[in-house]
Amino acid sequence: LLVQGLDLHWQPAHQMLQPFRFVPETRLDDLMISYATDGGGVGPHIDSYDVFLLQVHGQRRWRIGPVTDRRLVPGLPVRILANFQPTEEYLLQPGDMLYLPPLWGHDGVAVGECMTCSVGFRAATATALAQELLHQIADDLEPPEPDATGRAAEAIYRDAAQAATDTPGRLPDSLRQFAQTALQRALRDPKALDRALGVLMTEPKPQVWFEAGTPLPAGVGVQLDRRSRMAYDDRHVFINGEAFVAAGRDARLMHALADRRHLAAAEVARLGGEARALLDDWADAGWVLADA
Repeated sequence: LLVQGLDLHWQPAHQMLQPFRFVPETRLDDLMISYATDGGGVGPHIDSYDVFLLQVHGQRRWRIGPVTDRRLVPGLPVRILANFQPTEEYLLQPGDMLYLPPLWGHDGVAVGECMTCSVGFRAATATALAQELLHQIADDLEPPEPDATGRAAEAIYRDAAQAATDTPGRLPDSLRQFAQTALQRALRDPKALDRALGVLMTEPKPQVWFEAGTPLPAGVGVQLDRRSRMAYDDRHVFINGEAFVAAGRDARLMHALADRRHLAAAEVARLGGEARALLDDWADAGWVLADA
């Protein structure tokens, strides 16, 4: 039995993830728990990301090793290696933990009744990341404001020099060049890429939702809800797929909230008016909670 995203639903599971925040928040994925009776297991397989296996109840025997043959057992709903040749073996007791690098073969079998927690890390492929970033940048694109005379400030495709043609089905080179220039211009702005990356990396998973929150009382600290994802760069603060420009003391305090996942009451009191109003909006959305 596998239960994914346990940290999103149970506070003790969320707390178990905190020691792994030695890596950037955007790399942490979730905490999964597996339950098995004697002899139970998924079968030999690989993951495309780093994983820590923490034994929390009973015993599980792990056979691990590099994979040279990635052929799979056909006809199964899960990707099980057909010819796994382990090179190491470990019997994990409660409290023991095993680290596996990406693409490292592993096969865990329960010795009696057992439960194992898996801490997984996000590992997007270059293609998937590029696809999602291009989509986000496209969503954020806005035409420039008209100039003082009211004329559009952005370039419009024109082909005044286009000669009459007897091959109207052929894509004109001038249009290809115009399209290439437009795309390069959209990708040239580092702020646009930074914004898109932060929005993408803090977007909640599809199965995550938030209940409406309650207003923050005066004189309290705040903590991020366990489902909230928050990050920042030199210009922006990102939370749950939204981006905000921040600077100065407010930015430093928001950075502290992202790093520590809480702010003390004295720190909240130092926020400027706009930042405090933003915090109230996040509380109404259920993204942050009062923390005495």
